[in-house]
Amino acid sequence: MKFKIGLILLFFSFKILAQQQSQAKFNYKATYQLDYQEDSTDENSLKPETVVLYLGDGRSRYSSLGQAMKDSLENKPNPEVVRMDQYNQMTDFKYTIFKDYQNSELVLAEKVFQYSFKYKQDLNQIDWEIQSETKEILGFKVQKATGAFAGRNYIAWFAPELPFSDGPYKFSGLPGLILEISDLQNQYHFSLTIFQELDKPVSRILNLDDYKVVSQKELDQVRNDYNRDPIGAMQKAGIRFGWSEEDEAKQRKELTKKYKRRNNPIELQ
Repeated sequence: MKFKIGLILLFFSFKILAQQQSQAKFNYKATYQLDYQEDSTDENSLKPETVVLYLGDGRSRYSSLGQAMKDSLENKPNPEVVRMDQYNQMTDFKYTIFKDYQNSELVLAEKVFQYSFKYKQDLNQIDWEIQSETKEILGFKVQKATGAFAGRNYIAWFAPELPFSDGPYKFSGLPGLILEISDLQNQYHFSLTIFQELDKPVSRILNLDDYKVVSQKELDQVRNDYNRDPIGAMQKAGIRFGWSEEDEAKQRKELTKKYKRRNNPIELQ
């Protein structure tokens, strides 16, 4: 009985969060460049990606620029369908993170092939140590902080004059917007490129009602299984490519190579 009540409460908390997000307006936009090491065994496997953080009154929305573009195209009055091959070229990071500071929680939402998932976490997961060291980034005076998250140790630089206790990805909890953050191995390095106040507040709506509630571990497993054999997953769903056996073998070989190369997630634990 307690388990059922817990599920019901979790369902309604997601419903309330979805309604709040659908009404959310964002007045500021922070654009970062993420440089990340795709292969943990190869220091030359660095790749760049642009990511965006929309900031509003007590809420934010984070995603890669490619994911934001896809969401925008698919949520227009006349939606445009983004083909899978186009999507794969747009971004390697296919999730969106919503932070809700009033309730001290975040929701990560992601579509894996035909399926939509979401999970919730506590917002403040990092025990930051603020240091005295300062420097300047894009004209903002920033202060150093250190902390550990999900198996990595990080150095962050935050701007007290920008009163947002936020940052890229799941990073938050400092008395000012994080303008730069990297792990000590510099395998994930976020650096602010543009901070702007928007001329008109914008909505960045993503309807999460149809997303299945799972744990982070479950979503990570589903994503990993799909990335290991996307062709097999699509074939099981009835999708046929019309390839010759030779062409299919080439595609599988390339995808397997890509899967093995992407062995360095931002969260190690």
